[in-house]
Amino acid sequence: MHSVTVLTDPQPSDADMTCPSDPPIGRYVRVPVEVYEADPHAPEAARRLIALIATSWPDTPAEHVGSSAVAGLAGKNTIDLLLAADPVHIPAITQSLLELGFQPQLPAAFPATRPMLWGAFGHGPTAYRVHVHVVPAASPEVAAMRGFRDALRADPLLRRQYAALKRAIVAGGPIDPVAFTKAKHDWIVATLGQLGLVSHPQHRLYKDDPRLDQSHKLAS
Repeated sequence: MHSVTVLTDPQPSDADMTCPSDPPIGRYVRVPVEVYEADPHAPEAARRLIALIATSWPDTPAEHVGSSAVAGLAGKNTIDLLLAADPVHIPAITQSLLELGFQPQLPAAFPATRPMLWGAFGHGPTAYRVHVHVVPAASPEVAAMRGFRDALRADPLLRRQYAALKRAIVAGGPIDPVAFTKAKHDWIVATLGQLGLVSHPQHRLYKDDPRLDQSHKLAS
């Protein structure tokens, strides 16, 4: 089963979707997390998104990260993109993304110096939820995102372990996105440590996310 939202209107071409009066990125709808089998069409949707962003900001190519960038890996069917940027360009990149229709994440989980924007993107019959992470290029988070993706692509056992973890988290039914992220956190950080992608065992993937800190306090 795939996470799909059927679009009732015909899919516009990439060229048509650049019209300022009709932003190509739709409104993001935050929903409880379910885990689905990998969607083989997600990488092509990501390629279209990367090309679209390049029409607005060609100097910093986006790249596909996260579970939907790994063939065969079950997940939320959310497309995660990484823009590793010069910090001085981040305000202009953020503005370019807003003009395409992306919205600020609310409540904001990251500072304006490392924003995440989100939106929805139609590809075929599916409206994908999209997260765009704009991260300073020198941040260790860039290597962590890329390295985790590449390790999952290369290691079938790691893919199975990660998929099993996600399915276990939602075994009781759909779960709040923050709770889902928190439940994965320690396993991901331990894995990044084993891969040599974090320098400190207490590194937090989402150290700037106050909601995760709050949920940690509530759980303790």
